[in-house]
Amino acid sequence: MESRLDANLPIIEQSALEAIVDIFGADDPGAILDLLDTFLLESAKQLEDIYTAFAGSDWSKLHRMAHSLKSSSATFGAVRLSQASAALEAAAKGQCAADLCPELIDAVRREHQAACDILREERTRLAGA
Repeated sequence: MESRLDANLPIIEQSALEAIVDIFGADDPGAILDLLDTFLLESAKQLEDIYTAFAGSDWSKLHRMAHSLKSSSATFGAVRLSQASAALEAAAKGQCAADLCPELIDAVRREHQAACDILREERTRLAGA
């Protein structure tokens, strides 16, 4: 399943991030920083919840957490994280029957780290602007 993840996609789609900055940052630059902080904090918690749900075979929670991470990461332009989360969401819906979940969770973890690294750099850049 991981081979279906498109490594040619950017880690962060800049146009999506720029759209958020345009919408929220124009009148209140602190708003975009707050949004980035919220995503960084909440996405880390979602990843932790993914691990816990998988360890406990709680497929419903695993499905919900993967779905939530898929949606929030897409909002911030983290397209590879969103794609990896979507694959995990689909596998969780089938109760991880094909034994792909450990590989998919690892892909989500890697993509989450890569996306958060870039978003932290963006946050630093925006804070100094």
